[in-house]
Amino acid sequence: MKPSVADEFDAIAGPPVQTRLNDNEVAALLRVVHEGGYCIGIPGGPEGEAFEKAFTEKVGCADAVSVNSCSSALELSAILVSLQPGDEVILPAHTFVATAVPMGKTGATLKWADIDPDTRVISAQSVQALITPRTKVIVPVHLYGLPADMDAIMAIAKEHKLKVIEDCAQANGAVYKGKCVGSFGDFGCFSFQGAKNMSTLGEGGMLTVRDQGNATLARRMRWMGNWLFEEDRSENWIPAGNNLVQPMGDRWPGNYCMPEALAAVGTQLLKRLDLINDQRRRQAQRFMEGLEDYPEIEFQRVPDGCEHVYHLMASRYNATHSGRKRDDLIRLLRQKYNVNVIVQYWPLYRSELFKKFGFGEADVPQTDCFFDNMVSFPWWSDMSDDLLDDMAARTRSALDELRG
Repeated sequence: MKPSVADEFDAIAGPPVQTRLNDNEVAALLRVVHEGGYCIGIPGGPEGEAFEKAFTEKVGCADAVSVNSCSSALELSAILVSLQPGDEVILPAHTFVATAVPMGKTGATLKWADIDPDTRVISAQSVQALITPRTKVIVPVHLYGLPADMDAIMAIAKEHKLKVIEDCAQANGAVYKGKCVGSFGDFGCFSFQGAKNMSTLGEGGMLTVRDQGNATLARRMRWMGNWLFEEDRSENWIPAGNNLVQPMGDRWPGNYCMPEALAAVGTQLLKRLDLINDQRRRQAQRFMEGLEDYPEIEFQRVPDGCEHVYHLMASRYNATHSGRKRDDLIRLLRQKYNVNVIVQYWPLYRSELFKKFGFGEADVPQTDCFFDNMVSFPWWSDMSDDLLDDMAARTRSALDELRG
């Protein structure tokens, strides 16, 4: 007997693969595996170069440098803007921890910005209020797949001569007023980790740049400072196969290379990124329409000119007038209706890690309100209409029960 939609939903113990590889992508992977050749993304790796070229064209930036994670891209960008103790970095308190750690590792001071109450991404007004003479960098995060207000943020950066590092980890392919995220700031940092809309076999990242010179520096930093000798040599082994360059003054290089096999998959996946994101938008519209008669569930508002890519499906439960709380809804959905909703992303200043480093204070009322009332629904690519309708129906039943 064919399982029911409810049975199918009940069988999901955790998030399935976000986006499965198609035949072309598997073929690209196997080709690189069988051909051998470059094993890591050292300078000159053909798969890495092809992926970088395709990504540059897709985003519309000056250049793109493939790396092994978005965290590495963020770390490289922090190095390239020469962040150091005494500098201040403005970033949202509501984000994944990887946004903040690479900035904090430089010794710079983290200043927590609030979010907009309706879009739930960083508020330009909050950023403006945090500017001081020590401010050096703004890190807008396009969280859940929705672009931040980049016109306002770039205007602030221009006025105060600040650098901008876009965290695009959850927003690959998202568009703000006709331009892709990652093409506005000095740097854009992308993730291809396994949970993202587009994943290169579980890990991977890309650093986009506005200044071509920063791409060269990033490549020199990327593989422990190994770089080809640029001067003539009588023999290519004298003194060694590669030069050990000092890319940036007193900054040590690292190993941030993307393997060639991952780059090959990324080049193929990039060709259907728009289709993946279109599907997620269709899913989101269908699910949200299923709850449109329940105003106590509030989804992100998408401003005009923005294309959301719906990496996650986070909402705010607003039913305090009924005496119910967010935890009542989560408990009911999980225990009775088997919808494994969760809460995303502690405000970072509340966490033990950031408190220990002295960043445990913030004035972010909208962040606190959202986090304390958040309900994030199960979400992945290619959810069937029946499954989406079933999840909406279960949620409606839980909400009806709470309404009494």
